[in-house]
Amino acid sequence: MLSKTCIYGIQATIFLAQQHKQQSNRHYIPVAEISRALNIPHQFLKKIMQGLVESGILISQRSAKGGVALAHEASRISIFDIIRSIDGAEILISDCILKLPGCGDEKPCPMHHHWAVERSRLRILFENTMLDTLADNVSKGFTRLGIE
Repeated sequence: MLSKTCIYGIQATIFLAQQHKQQSNRHYIPVAEISRALNIPHQFLKKIMQGLVESGILISQRSAKGGVALAHEASRISIFDIIRSIDGAEILISDCILKLPGCGDEKPCPMHHHWAVERSRLRILFENTMLDTLADNVSKGFTRLGIE
């Protein structure tokens, strides 16, 4: 459902939110550091971060102490914001779960009507899930981020 690019973007922004809470004096985090911590290929993550900067979710700074940071408080950035930025909102609205071309209300696949209900629920879930909540869960050890 979500692209690998989107999954990596979500992981990286959760990491940024977590780091900001733990080390509030350190604003920018190098992409290489995020890449190492999450075991995401550096060049791939760099492109993802550039896209998130362009969409206004992240800010960046080029310098010896540069890197990326959240553009807003983690409590104001939803998972849906990240999905919309990377994969587009329509992925949750129009993608057929069986990947059948032309699937829709006029020519539904066998899962169409069931999937429509779940798509709506997922959208609400993603819109109401904020980065700070997920970062807190990681920091408290309730969940994990990455392969550790």
